[in-house]
Amino acid sequence: MHKETVRTNPGLPPREAFKPRCLSIDLEVGIKDQRIHRFAAIRGDTGESLVYPGGNLGTALARLDAMAEGAAFVLGHNLVAFDLPHLAAVRPDLRLLQLPAIDTLRLNPLAFPRNPYHHLVKHYRNGPLQGDRVNDPELDARLSLTLFQDQREALRQTQQRAPDLMLAWHGLTTTPSDRSGLTAFFASLRGAMRPSPTQIQAAIGRLLTGQACRVHAETAAAENDAPGWNLAYALAWLAGEEVEEIAGQRRLVGADAVVHAGHHLA
Repeated sequence: MHKETVRTNPGLPPREAFKPRCLSIDLEVGIKDQRIHRFAAIRGDTGESLVYPGGNLGTALARLDAMAEGAAFVLGHNLVAFDLPHLAAVRPDLRLLQLPAIDTLRLNPLAFPRNPYHHLVKHYRNGPLQGDRVNDPELDARLSLTLFQDQREALRQTQQRAPDLMLAWHGLTTTPSDRSGLTAFFASLRGAMRPSPTQIQAAIGRLLTGQACRVHAETAAAENDAPGWNLAYALAWLAGEEVEEIAGQRRLVGADAVVHAGHHLA
């Protein structure tokens, strides 16, 4: 496997050691042929890295699978909807596909509801989002690890100031039977296992008291689906609204609209 090449940015402050036992993955897939052209992976705990610049994809995927041995979960930005399906299409027998997954794209609106693109856009302001830089899978895999660290710290702070919100998110973004990495992730931050449906409903009800009309609050709390990402995002938006006022009054009408949309969007 390739030896890790550490990239540093002198403009960023030093970061504390963060070594999650995960494999961060990023793929570059052709728009027209939908084939994997390049990929990179980094172990968060050891720093070991693998870069596939092209060539024998089968051999590279075998090395990727071996690299995932001992990892607790796989990590990536748009991992669930993009990277994992492409890997499964090529090699459905990859063992890493059985690992729990954490998608930083899905976590971002919870950790940073007022800036859901956060770190990746900041680093890419002159990059691929502007269409003027070739994608760099290794850099993307490293940025996902950095972003995950920021998200973890933001959600740790959320647990301190709004435990009901974290309880609701724990329940809304996971199911009792799924293998999502978020189940263990939220459990580690909350210091508690996945809440029961009754606990989830009660927490949502408390969060929406005074934020939305009683009918919408009770409907959303009683009939939320699992996973319920839309309602989770609505609650994140409302949590951010708590510190904003217009003419000294809360945006209750806007809050009702968000809860209603979050509950009914598929």
